[in-house]
Amino acid sequence: MIEVKVKSIGLDSITGSPVLLLVDKNNENDVYPIWIGVAEAEGILIQQSGLETPRPLTYELTKNIIQTLGGKVKEVRIVDKKDNAYIAEIIIEKNGLDIVIDARPSDAVNLALRFDAPIMLNENVVAKVNLQEVKEKIKENIQNTKQKNETEDITTVEELDKLVSEEPTVEDEEIKKFREMLEHIKPEDFAIKPEENKKEEK
Repeated sequence: MIEVKVKSIGLDSITGSPVLLLVDKNNENDVYPIWIGVAEAEGILIQQSGLETPRPLTYELTKNIIQTLGGKVKEVRIVDKKDNAYIAEIIIEKNGLDIVIDARPSDAVNLALRFDAPIMLNENVVAKVNLQEVKEKIKENIQNTKQKNETEDITTVEELDKLVSEEPTVEDEEIKKFREMLEHIKPEDFAIKPEENKKEEK
């Protein structure tokens, strides 16, 4: 397993779904995307922005319960994938004992952030995208398109579309979605900024 951290929450420009972007702490070019729900994404953004709410929201309430009962989140782990759903574990330490709680990755990450606990990830479970490789591939496709336009006549829209979209086949469906997302978004739209979330909360 490797230790990862939250880079940001991205938006899938095709579906509009939030994407939790986890990066390897030792190599931030290695990104592990996980599609999550809106409420869970908001919880992460609220914590990252430092926004204080008038009353405890779900994750703050959960943290208060754990602490009141004498425990703390020691670490969280993303360990498996079953039926197209990721499996995570929250490790709660109490009186020297580790209690393992089954959880969704988005909930586990939310609690990890609130306890400043490590986030561990089985890199064989969540498909990795290397940002540098994706950027280079996009540049290469653009360059190939320009070169082909200079030397060959493209007679149909289908031919042009096929040329621009050529990429190595990747079996993992989420990797495909993530690559598509990267190709359709602008850099400035890649992440939801905490200050934008604050405006929405007001």
